[in-house]
Amino acid sequence: MVVYPEGTWYTYVDEADIDEIVDSHLVNGKIVERLLIDQPVA
Repeated sequence: MVVYPEGTWYTYVDEADIDEIVDSHLVNGKIVERLLIDQPVA
C-alpha cells in the first residue's frame, strides 16, 4: 500500500493492519513505523 502525496510505502498482513494505517496515517497523520517498507530519511 502506498500513501500519496507523501509516497509512504506500507506492508500489511491482514485487515487489522490496513485499519491501523487508515486510522493512524490517513485520519491522524501519524506514520505506522512497524509497517513501513522504506524508512523515511531524517
